[in-house]
Amino acid sequence: MLDAVFRLDFRVFEAYSDEGTELREFAGPGEVLMSGQRTASQLMLFAEDSGPAPVIDRIELRPHLGAPASFRFSCRGWGLIQLQIEGLVKDGQLGRCHTNHNTQKRAEKWADVYPELGIPDDWDWAAVTRASGRLNRAIRSMAVDKVGSHPVLPQAADAIGRLRLVYEYGSTLRAESLPDIAR
Repeated sequence: MLDAVFRLDFRVFEAYSDEGTELREFAGPGEVLMSGQRTASQLMLFAEDSGPAPVIDRIELRPHLGAPASFRFSCRGWGLIQLQIEGLVKDGQLGRCHTNHNTQKRAEKWADVYPELGIPDDWDWAAVTRASGRLNRAIRSMAVDKVGSHPVLPQAADAIGRLRLVYEYGSTLRAESLPDIAR
């Protein structure tokens, strides 16, 4: 999936930096995989020529405690596309991955609350929607199965089979319960 993200010419940022470090922009899939985030990556994708550059904000964490890592950075922007990549998570569950982006209507509704993000009209919303659609089509084209309406990529299908995971409606994929052989 990350190969597709970079083939589609997105600028790829982490949504939040690690505590006490600068926010990273990734140049390729290997950098994302080596970023130290073992179970999940929250990425922000910027489609070139869709709008102003992303806003990088410093977030103060526990400054009153004087902790050495009392800050982190976030990447924000009205027309950025969020990509959440979850791998195996606690208790043998396989997390979901998803993409999402704002609409112009939603951005306009929240513009007064987040003036630091600029004016929603500065974004080319058709370009944001096209870029998001291309990403979702690329992901669906790689799918080897579906869980409900969600595409399942080859690595996830392998984990589902190897770990005998089953889908519980409204939840995630979990380890299959063993049959009750005592009865």
